[in-house]
Amino acid sequence: MATEFDSQLIESVAVRRNRVTDALLYGENPTERRWKATTKQFLFSLVAAALITAVCIGVSFVSNLLATQAEQKRQQQEQIQQRSAHALVLPDRHAAPENVPTPGRMGS
Repeated sequence: MATEFDSQLIESVAVRRNRVTDALLYGENPTERRWKATTKQFLFSLVAAALITAVCIGVSFVSNLLATQAEQKRQQQEQIQQRSAHALVLPDRHAAPENVPTPGRMGS
């Protein structure tokens, strides 16, 4: 029985302490206090939502930028490989073929 009274006393002191603290911070009007607390919570929620949105957009932008750069690099490498393969297949235009006589070697 004594422990029950003690716990009730401690709880009532905590409630009074919270009421005094709230009255000092927000004033005596409980309706105004609830309105201010709700508005404050709503504004914090808006800021948190804007921050989360900005982070998501930033991550998406950076990942898209990196993917685009990787695709461009891959395309450049493919073009270089195609050019080198094309150069190996085509004969050199500046070299004279062996069976066609050149003007300097006509009589040989």
